[in-house]
Amino acid sequence: MYDFKVHSKIENIIANKFPENSVEHNLFFSRFIANASAIHSLFNELYGECENRHLFFDETIEIIVGAFINRSLQLRKKDINKLQKENWFLSNELAGMSLYVDRFCGNISNLKEKIPYFKELGVNVLHLMPLFESPEGESDGGYAVSDFRKVYKHFGSLNDLQHLQQSMSEEDMYLMIDIVLNHTSHKHEWGEKAKAGDKKYQDFFYMYDDRKTPDEFEKSMPEIFPESSPGNFTWVKECNKWVMTVFHHYQWDLNYTNPEVFIAMLDTIFFYSNIAIDILRIDA
Repeated sequence: MYDFKVHSKIENIIANKFPENSVEHNLFFSRFIANASAIHSLFNELYGECENRHLFFDETIEIIVGAFINRSLQLRKKDINKLQKENWFLSNELAGMSLYVDRFCGNISNLKEKIPYFKELGVNVLHLMPLFESPEGESDGGYAVSDFRKVYKHFGSLNDLQHLQQSMSEEDMYLMIDIVLNHTSHKHEWGEKAKAGDKKYQDFFYMYDDRKTPDEFEKSMPEIFPESSPGNFTWVKECNKWVMTVFHHYQWDLNYTNPEVFIAMLDTIFFYSNIAIDILRIDA
């Protein structure tokens, strides 16, 4: 469906961002326009009743366009190759392996040296279990993320991960990681700001002044870990509020009724994409 207002908005943003013209830009523009109405419709289903929804949608467009601008020429060419293969990720030529880096070979740099072994096995998709920063003793195996953009020092660095991807790409291999969209560690920057009383970041989570709403939730919410982490809410003494913690007391559930959370996590997705991650497994 052609939506003049939405398409004109996208056209203006792209024209301002792309003073030059190229084949890659034209292809991106065509794909974006082809899907713009669907994106707008889905966004309105989620956030159509939100105040300032138009501004949030504009910000979503800006993030999508910005991610493409920041994408390297090498990755743009790889995108085109993937498009030519259509649903490349469904190919029966793909064979994957999942592993914990530390248990398999210690760190990411060592993993790079294992590429000939994967090739010998016929593995061309490597799924690495959680790699990003999480607190000692409160990591949930790496799923309590305290920084979505920093590799946990025990595994190496972001540069190590990018070098691994480059080496894999040279061997026609794909890299896959988990992305934790549902919650963060309470030691994430957003959690720390919420504890300090910042209302903006308190709204990134489900936070309540008393037990009235949490008690209503508890009537129908199952307990994931009833023995080690009973209940679905935790008292935060720093700000005197209850916060939803479905998995563990140190994992705060993100509030996706807030469009700012959606936009922040969409930006994280594009960050992973632009460091050349081919596939993201969306964790619970």
